Amino acid sequence: MAERRGFGAGVGAAVLSGLGRLGGAVVLLGATIRRLRFNPRDRGRIAVQLVRLGIDTLPIGSLLALFVGMVTVVQAADQVRQVSQSVLGPIVGLAMTKEMGPVMMGFLLAGRAGSAMAAELGAMAVYEELAALRTLDIDPVRFLVVPRFVAATLALPILVLYADFVGIAGGALVVAVDPAIDLSVNAYLARLLEWLHLTDIAVGMLKAAVFGAVASIIPCSFGLSTRGGAEGIAASTTSAVVWSFVAILVLDFLIVRLTFGLT
Repeated sequence: MAERRGFGAGVGAAVLSGLGRLGGAVVLLGATIRRLRFNPRDRGRIAVQLVRLGIDTLPIGSLLALFVGMVTVVQAADQVRQVSQSVLGPIVGLAMTKEMGPVMMGFLLAGRAGSAMAAELGAMAVYEELAALRTLDIDPVRFLVVPRFVAATLALPILVLYADFVGIAGGALVVAVDPAIDLSVNAYLARLLEWLHLTDIAVGMLKAAVFGAVASIIPCSFGLSTRGGAEGIAASTTSAVVWSFVAILVLDFLIVRLTFGLT
């Protein structure tokens, strides 16, 4: 009986901790939105974050999108070999724009840049730099979180659009050089354009903006609440990435369900 009670208490504590983390992120999101106002002094900090989140992510993002597009064509070609390989263009185009592009780049941003945000803000929290900012009458949310939130929300849709193009180009490359695929590049692109609509791209952009906000707010929330020295920084960084991945997948389902039938 004591064992069952101990197990139940552990599960309850984990659930309460998760809800507390979620509540903290929602509160931080509200505080960040309330502090969104144009100030020329913010442009420099936002530009720095755009470079970190956007331009520095391009090389690995390009490689990832290229091979995802190539693998998708190879896998799909084998599955539709007995039907018609003319559907390869629509498969790659719709998969990249509506699902794989936003989720893949959201994961990349959360894993690469989100972990850096959590570690940086966590170190500032542990070593009392946040308290020093407050002493100087500088709002940490306005000074630290807002530039990261704005940069991530702006950068991810652009990264996703770029990844969509690279993934489709990777698929076209495989179509052009793989002798097992009986389809011309022109036919691949023509069928893709026939099936791909502006609403499909719009859904992908909506996902990207939401995932960008998530991939910045959750790591910032974990970073600002870090305690316990180097061990606490490591724990916050790991938790921030994991929770960002989970939130992206949950929101991905919700957006797909809400936009079902629109595309």
